[in-house]
Amino acid sequence: MSSILIFLRILEYKTRIKNMNKSLKVNKETWDIVAPQFYGHSSLPEWGPFGVGRDSPELIGKIKGRSFLELGCGSGHSIKYLIEKGAKKVYGMDISEAQLEYTRKLNYAAIADGRVELFNGPMEKKIKIKPIDTVFSVYGFGWTVDPEKTLKNIYSYLKPGGRFIWSWDHTIFTNVQYQNGKFVVVYSYHDDKEIFLKNWKGGKGAYITYRKTATWFQILTNAGFQVAQYLEPKPRTVTKESHNPKRYYSIQKAKLLLVTMIFVCDKA
Repeated sequence: MSSILIFLRILEYKTRIKNMNKSLKVNKETWDIVAPQFYGHSSLPEWGPFGVGRDSPELIGKIKGRSFLELGCGSGHSIKYLIEKGAKKVYGMDISEAQLEYTRKLNYAAIADGRVELFNGPMEKKIKIKPIDTVFSVYGFGWTVDPEKTLKNIYSYLKPGGRFIWSWDHTIFTNVQYQNGKFVVVYSYHDDKEIFLKNWKGGKGAYITYRKTATWFQILTNAGFQVAQYLEPKPRTVTKESHNPKRYYSIQKAKLLLVTMIFVCDKA
């Protein structure tokens, strides 16, 4: 390999790392601002908006006596749910200190007796924990700026035969917006792309990468996971706000398109 080619690859790598660090910094600052808006949202036993997954408690599997890690634990309601169901140990990780403060208050007793342990940082950063039964993420893992690195971490956390379960907006849903009385495709489904959401939820903006379903399958299998189940659940509950078609999560849109995708992955 020529010295010029080596130099270009090193430069490309440094640029990639710089961009990822920038995205993480902006996302952290925004999540610290918008945390109150998401209190209690995206938490077990549901796996996404419109109550999806509530009727499938078997997805998380056996809880009593088992150990868990939640990526993007938010306000800690999923952790509380697992502890109340008899989980032996639950770790929580979130990039936002504001989110973790909610988690601490909600789970103070379980933290005090050692059943809950929290980590503040991006999921791309590896943490030191004992091998666990299950890693899960309810609308959190999709925020990763480096899915390959994050999945490598997840794989290392799991016991042999362990399970990784996560949910996220289906790319088809994110690519459609309500404009002038119609639902319009605004992005090509075929393009994996990073988008900057300016002033997202009143924060400093957010960087998020949309990936088509086939890309997610490829990334997961490349990381050594076997996709045991893939689900595209229908909406089950409707809120007063969701009747407004202009809202991102409107019931009109949800009845037309796939809203949530859920991957159940086993450590090979």
